[in-house]
Amino acid sequence: MARFTVETRSGARQEVTGRDGATLLKAIRKAGIEELAAQCGGGCACATCHVFVTLPEGVTAPPISPGESRMLATSQNRTLASRLACQLKLEPALDGMTVVIAPEEAGDF
Repeated sequence: MARFTVETRSGARQEVTGRDGATLLKAIRKAGIEELAAQCGGGCACATCHVFVTLPEGVTAPPISPGESRMLATSQNRTLASRLACQLKLEPALDGMTVVIAPEEAGDF
């Protein structure tokens, strides 16, 4: 199980726990946070579940796949901390991370 903090666009913070192997998107939604549109349903075909991830010191996130990188390239707000919540799977090493929901972009619904 990974425990992490989610910061919404309004600045509200909520601690979330997700089971290993679940996507970050599923854990956030299960916690009742509905800000991530995920218009494609979590299939890495849009970037509406864009988040910024800060990992605990010494932890490295799994690498970004080529598909995730292509989707993030469409974002005006991409940073080195950018990930798609539908693609990042939870694992014990991610315990303690902070996730900030990226700003909405033109064209997001």
